[in-house]
Amino acid sequence: MELITTIFSQINDLGATITMPIIFTIIGLLIGMKFGQALKSGLMYGIGFAGLWLVLDYFMAALSEAANGISANLGLNLTVVDAGWMLGSTMAFSSSLLPIGLIACIALNIVLILVGFLKTLDIDIWNYWMIITGGVLIYRFTGSYWLGIAAILISFVIVVKLGDIFAEKAWEAEAIPEGTSLPHLDTITMAPVYWLVNKIIDRIPKVRDWNFSLESLQEKIGIFGEPSIMGLILGVLLGVCAGFDIPQILNLAIVSAATMVLMPKVCGILMEGLAPISEATQELASKKFKGREIRIGMDAAIGVGNPNVLILGIIIIPIMLVEAVILPGNRMIPFADLSSMTLYVLWAVITSKNNMFRAIIAAAVGAAVYLLCGTFVSEVYTQAAQIACPDMIPTGTSFVSSISAGNPLYSILLVICKLLGLGA
Repeated sequence: MELITTIFSQINDLGATITMPIIFTIIGLLIGMKFGQALKSGLMYGIGFAGLWLVLDYFMAALSEAANGISANLGLNLTVVDAGWMLGSTMAFSSSLLPIGLIACIALNIVLILVGFLKTLDIDIWNYWMIITGGVLIYRFTGSYWLGIAAILISFVIVVKLGDIFAEKAWEAEAIPEGTSLPHLDTITMAPVYWLVNKIIDRIPKVRDWNFSLESLQEKIGIFGEPSIMGLILGVLLGVCAGFDIPQILNLAIVSAATMVLMPKVCGILMEGLAPISEATQELASKKFKGREIRIGMDAAIGVGNPNVLILGIIIIPIMLVEAVILPGNRMIPFADLSSMTLYVLWAVITSKNNMFRAIIAAAVGAAVYLLCGTFVSEVYTQAAQIACPDMIPTGTSFVSSISAGNPLYSILLVICKLLGLGA
């Protein structure tokens, strides 16, 4: 078991930009691709994925500064600090649950594909940490190692099944290529929430007919509806809200505009590597499994090339910070994960079919869910962090959580344990 932990720690140290191209090349060979084709596919995916995160990191760094400025202007003074997703990943990678949990998830995935319950083969191993972290919280709350393992397996099945259920919606929105899905726990678990918001809007006369998207805006206002110009304008507005000086405002505006242009291009490179693997997988499935469909589970980051997603990622930051002040029951101050909101609102855009009016409403509801759930898990989350990584807890902080930990699944697992009286 120690060997498995060491291997997975090494995978974590290498990062997804190195490990995923290797995994892609190996999968290509296993499904019958020639070595040169498999290598090229893996390499192009790796290049695209590296480019995607270079642009995202560039974008997130600028958004982080703006979010800090807005937070300071609002005078937020809450007791739970959003310490970021890195805290959760460290808790997972250092947990004794990791070896058995990881092997069990992979084995269960294969078995459930063979019996036809799942369609997705989740190869995004680096992001299994989110599932492991849920188990860590249950282990900490109940004191039972095996309940922690059970939570991991239940979470894995739920997440991959949600990936299957919502995959076609992502294809229709042209967010990801056909044959893939996004079993990414802290984003896919919000897809049902965003879907429900849209169903509620469908029942409201007149409002259900309101439609706003970048495409329709371009038709009405021409060049000012272009993604780059929209990014520039939103960057200026966000900089003003943050209290930036002129050079800082202009820098944020250019970064936002650049992201709108660069992100679709690097995603195109990524898809160039992903498409051959996806197509070869479907061919193999149709031959070996009597037409059964097999999908490739990927990181949610591959879906952020849509300009609507990027723009919503900017718009939601001030909305979420205001919600943090006025939302009854919230004690979490959004901080470290705010710069990753582009990922957390991805499904708001997909389930709204690129209708930005609906997506903004859905994202606002989703932001409230992240805040309240992040607050709810904070006590157990803090206890787990104090044991696994006390040096990562900000000095003088009473409780820590994160927007990532505010996904509804962690809260649901803890509520079930509380109702069953399983607390240690």
